[in-house]
Amino acid sequence: MATIRRSIRSSNSSTPITMKLAILSTLLATASAFAPAQQGPSITALAATRAVAKAAPKKEVAPKKAAAAPKKAAAAPKAAAAPKAAAAPKAAAAPKKAAAAPKKVAAQAPAGLVGALPPVGFFDPAGFAAKASPAELTRYREVEIMHGRFAQLAVLGFIIPEKCAYDGSFGEDFLAPTGRALEVFNTDPLWLGLTLAVISALETVRLIETEPGTRTDAKIEALGWRPKTASEYVNYQVRELQQGRLAMLAFAGEVAQELVNDKPLLVNLQDSGFVSW
Repeated sequence: MATIRRSIRSSNSSTPITMKLAILSTLLATASAFAPAQQGPSITALAATRAVAKAAPKKEVAPKKAAAAPKKAAAAPKAAAAPKAAAAPKAAAAPKKAAAAPKKVAAQAPAGLVGALPPVGFFDPAGFAAKASPAELTRYREVEIMHGRFAQLAVLGFIIPEKCAYDGSFGEDFLAPTGRALEVFNTDPLWLGLTLAVISALETVRLIETEPGTRTDAKIEALGWRPKTASEYVNYQVRELQQGRLAMLAFAGEVAQELVNDKPLLVNLQDSGFVSW
């Protein structure tokens, strides 16, 4: 208890001193608040910053835009115009149409050569006569005449045997079984061989006894068939030539007809009403 009392007493004795110090500090603070301001400007951080900014030299203002470059470079002088080349002379104008080709001239029969008849005239589509010498052309005509003579005999050689087979003149097996003249190659090869042998012998004799240019002379003038006048003789020559040409076509037609329908020529003529025998 004594200790407590002592502490209370010491606290009571120090309290007036403390109060006095507090009042004194308050008065000093109040007095300083009313003291006159200093004559010089007070330096603060903001003031220092403003002072530095004012003291720093101002930067040179860059020009807004660079000097405008000239819009276009000075136009370069135009190159001296090259002289125009001298105009080439115009080619001569081609004719609008080529010169009309000469009309094809119909082939003309050599002098002394008969057989040029309308409507075909001098019939030479392959141009053999145009390429042939006079000697060759004479040979062609001789060959044509002899072929015509053989063709006339061949036409009869079809009809007469078939008529004999139709009538049974040489037996039932002659030209059997169809009765066509072409059956002779199968039924009577011997007779066919003999016929061809006789024809070959006659042709050999003719070639031996005649010369080129006279091959068509059949040595029958002694029979009196030769006309007295030259104009009539020419007509006879033309008739023989035309009949021989027709016979060559007829013989080819006979063979083709029998190969197509396997009927004798005589039967075909009867069926068509051309003959009744």
